[in-house]
Formats: sequence, structure tokens, C-alpha cells
Amino acid sequence: MYKALSGAIAQMRKLEVASQDLANVNTSGYKGQRLAFNEVLAARSPAETRSGGFVAVGDQRTDFSQGGLQGTGNPFHLAVEGEGYFVVATPRGERYTRSGGFTLSADGTVVTPQGEPLMGEGVPIQVPNGRMIVGLDGTVQSANGEVRSANDEVGKLRIVRFLENRQVVKEGANLLRAAAVNVEDVATPRVVQSALEQSNVSPIDSMISMITIQRQFEAYEKAMKLMDGATEKMIADAGR
Repeated sequence: MYKALSGAIAQMRKLEVASQDLANVNTSGYKGQRLAFNEVLAARSPAETRSGGFVAVGDQRTDFSQGGLQGTGNPFHLAVEGEGYFVVATPRGERYTRSGGFTLSADGTVVTPQGEPLMGEGVPIQVPNGRMIVGLDGTVQSANGEVRSANDEVGKLRIVRFLENRQVVKEGANLLRAAAVNVEDVATPRVVQSALEQSNVSPIDSMISMITIQRQFEAYEKAMKLMDGATEKMIADAGR
């Protein structure tokens, strides 16, 4: 009974993760989640009598594979091709994201939809005249006309990578948190302007996963009902 119950609880956890992934299938830069399961053995049972173990979630990991890039025509939309994350300044400290749906604030600062500044090398990126041109290497220029010069350069995007992905924590608003010792600058980033990275979640795979999870949960539920019915019959027969 308890083994079946542990399996049903595990399926509920899988359903939560699958539902979250499916809800964010159209969220720019979103990274899907994966669960790893451990078998938790009944510690009090002798090894020779153990017929199996209980199911438990051992780890929840993020799939950091890249999503496809889609052109938008908006010069404030940016995407990192390959390795790297944008750096965002928040009241809680630096955070990292692959979601490049930036906008321009009233004072000319490039910000996230939540109003948090996009960081360059040491300072937020500001575009005084409202026109931003970003090179593949992350160099940002603010040009007044078609002819640009080095004087138009306003900064360079700070693109970083993680030394250990398993130590990265997801936060809300598609932001990631990592310790400073786990972060280093990408030497040769590749930034694409007027494009957004799509979610790496497949809606078809997520729907199939949810159907499979539901059927597995129903199987565990049926097994528990059968065992409960057998126990009830045994108690009734013993009382006669």
C-alpha cells in the first residue's frame, strides 16, 4: 500500500513539473525541468526480505539546452546564441536570464519588463537617443544616423556562463540565481539583435507526458483501492 502511495505522490510531483513546463511553452528563454527519482528502501526490513523500495524524488534539474531563435524586428529584443546569459541588476543582487525581451525606460536605460536594468561591463546599458545597435560580440552603439563610428559606442553587454549548472537556482520572472564563484564572463559571446530565444519545451512532448502521468497515477490509485478492498474483506472474514 505504501509503495503504491509513494508512486502516486511521485506522479503528482511529475505532473506539477510538466504543468509548469507546458504553461511556459511560449515564454521566451524558459528552460524546462526534469525530475530524477531514487529508490528509498525500507530501512527496518532485513535485506533478504526486501521485495522492492519506495519511490522518491531525488533531484529536480533544469534542462539548459538552447531553444530556437525567432526574429521579432524589435531592436530591443536580444538573444544569446550558444553559451551565455544576460546579467540583470535587481534589488536582490545580480540575476541571470536567457529571456531577451528588453524595453527602454524613460531615462534611456535598457530594462526587463519588470524594470530591472540590463548590465554592461560594470554599468547598466543606456541608449541616450533611443536607438540601439548591438553587434554580434555584444558591443552596443547608439547611432544618430546611418553612419556609425566608435564614438557611438555606449558599452558592451556582459554575457556570463555558469561553471556548474546544478548549483543554479530558478527564481520568478524567468531569472536565475547563482553564487558569484559559479559565474564567469564569456570571452567570445554571440548576441543576435531583433530576435528572441524560444522556450526549449516541446508542447507535444509535454502533452504526451501529462497523459502518461495521469494514466500511471490512475494505475497506482486502482492498486491502492484493490489492496484496501482486500484488507477490508480480510477484516470482515476474521470477525466471523
